[in-house]
Amino acid sequence: MFRIGEFSQIARVSGRLLRYYDEIGLLSPQSIDPETGYRYYSARQLPRLNRILVLKELGLSLEHIARLLDQETSVDEIRGMLTLRKAQIEQSVQQEMERLRVVESRLQQIDTHGQMQEPDVILKAVEASPFLGYRCVLPGMDAIQHLVRRIATAVPAMVGRNSLGHITIIIHSPMYDPEALDVEVGYLLTQKGPQSVELSEECLLTMRTLPAIETMATLAHVGRVSDSHRSYGALATWMEHHGWQISGAGRDILLQLPQSEEQDEAVIEIQLPVTRFDHPALLT
Repeated sequence: MFRIGEFSQIARVSGRLLRYYDEIGLLSPQSIDPETGYRYYSARQLPRLNRILVLKELGLSLEHIARLLDQETSVDEIRGMLTLRKAQIEQSVQQEMERLRVVESRLQQIDTHGQMQEPDVILKAVEASPFLGYRCVLPGMDAIQHLVRRIATAVPAMVGRNSLGHITIIIHSPMYDPEALDVEVGYLLTQKGPQSVELSEECLLTMRTLPAIETMATLAHVGRVSDSHRSYGALATWMEHHGWQISGAGRDILLQLPQSEEQDEAVIEIQLPVTRFDHPALLT
């Protein structure tokens, strides 16, 4: 038997927490000395305490935990709940790491503003091209990248690689909304292809012809997909300096896809249809 301080050290929890669990009837001492009032715990109570701590980590309320303990939840059930919680935590960590990379990239963009060399922007005409794509509204860049991987995995086997050019993302949203991005994702075609390809009941790629663009401002982005805003910023600065304005939906041509979900290094040709400024006030 162990006094509360000793049991606290063994279990690696605070004595205050043990007293609280005793007050609410969640984990009472094995015995209490009637003369001194000292609480005594047994090592046999460690499994119950560990169950409490595990279930608490899963986000359950203490009332819910008490009910589960009374029902003698099995180790396998707890293991299943922990596995699910582990997956949720890993996803959360991945999302937070992605946010951290974006913050670092934004800071670098601030630090280098005004110090960057003239970007290698190319103005070119783009011919009309057959395009096999799927248009939808997606909740953020992660969802777009997931759709890109899905299309890149399935379509070549269904259509044949000889007919396929580069995967292209057309941005139809008039304003960037990270929760609802209106995009069209698919393949530019190098020769005639099918009128449609069904990936699933809710995802049908259809054929259409992308219109020719007389003047397209283009810039190659090499690096993380999540850092593409830096290249967009450089292209916008160049356009403003040289008297061009956006005149239609932009395109991201994926010249090199990320190697995996964890590694998002890519080569993207950013394309923005442009015309000369027609408002003198915009040049001041």
